[in-house]
Amino acid sequence: MVSACCGLLIVRAAPAASSHPHETHTYIEQTGEAVKKVTWTLEKADTFILTYLSPFERHVTTTGLDYDTHRWHVTEKNGLSDFTAVRTGASISISGRFRGDPVNKTIPIDGTDWYQASSLSLRGFAVSTDRETVFWTIRSDTLTVHKIKAVKQGSETIDVNGVMKKAVRIKLSLTGLLSHFWKSDYWFSVPEGVFLQFKGPSGPPGSPMTTVTQIQ
Repeated sequence: MVSACCGLLIVRAAPAASSHPHETHTYIEQTGEAVKKVTWTLEKADTFILTYLSPFERHVTTTGLDYDTHRWHVTEKNGLSDFTAVRTGASISISGRFRGDPVNKTIPIDGTDWYQASSLSLRGFAVSTDRETVFWTIRSDTLTVHKIKAVKQGSETIDVNGVMKKAVRIKLSLTGLLSHFWKSDYWFSVPEGVFLQFKGPSGPPGSPMTTVTQIQ
């Protein structure tokens, strides 16, 4: 999944999803001409554990009930990457193997929330009355950390696999002077807060666009 990252009030909304212990959705992800099917499975207990599985890699993200990320583990089927990122206070430590090379580094941040899996962590914000928020995220292709601003664009009715659904649209951008260089959009169902669709660049300016759409 594309991941997304002041002075704004950080949202810590109560979970809006159903009370079922497991939740599973299927999506089609397309970048340029490349198309793949991914599964999104959420386990709910005293934490949320999201498993995002594609034909090539597996992301497991653990958050608190406020959707703030505690841990992120990525494995690639080709064996080149197998690393874990863990937050401790105002830093995130990453260790393991990344693209065939050892990685062991600590990245300083501030007290702002870490939303590694935006498809989950933006859920509380999507169904809240707040208009904007900010969060940290790590780029999965570079392991660099970025602060992201999320702003609601209003309600829309969108076509999701042939079904018209009511959704709230959220625009993401980098913060500060970099805000014009990267933007993307998420759509979440209302009032459930389920991730429906994503549209945005797959990397820096000039990269192919990525779309992710729920099919089940």
